Amino acid sequence: IDPWLGPETKATELWIQNQGTTPTTMQVRIVRWRQEGGSERYQQQTEVVASPPIVRIEKGSKQLIRLIKQAQVPAGVEQAYRIIVDEIPQPEQGATPQIGIKLQMRYSIPLFVYGQGISTYPDSANHALVDPRDLSWSVIRDNGKPAIQVRNNGNVHVRLTEVSASQGGQRRTLAEGLLGYVLPGGSRAWPLPPGLP
Repeated sequence: IDPWLGPETKATELWIQNQGTTPTTMQVRIVRWRQEGGSERYQQQTEVVASPPIVRIEKGSKQLIRLIKQAQVPAGVEQAYRIIVDEIPQPEQGATPQIGIKLQMRYSIPLFVYGQGISTYPDSANHALVDPRDLSWSVIRDNGKPAIQVRNNGNVHVRLTEVSASQGGQRRTLAEGLLGYVLPGGSRAWPLPPGLP
């Protein structure tokens, strides 16, 4: 799941499939995503919208959600969003009360929108490439513990996966899969494994 919108693209698709045994209703919202002071910040916006914003999906069915760009992105800029997909709780069926825990699912999916001048690669696993020279890292203290901080001075995000740290011939894994994202002009920090100062 890696939706994105290039400079000339007006809309893209997101499919939601219900693999459960009962119908479900989902709400889809898109929020602006920023990283400030090492924290994730979200805010309402109207630049990209989901259509339809609320869908009922029968068991075993899937539903198309169109992600539609409403405004032009400035040249040379990548804008980051999060697609928030919430399951809307359904009323209880039947008159007999039931005991148990009912979980409400929430999915948060990144969405990147590009302005003119940002090179994109539709047929590649990565739709935009960061120049490694635009990335820097340092070891900091976060809540009194060592952490690795990654700064992105480029104009597109970086997705960090399969990250490890090496020190004194010792190699430790920080993430086997996705560690996280660092947006343009942002920084993020992650704790180092115990015993790796």
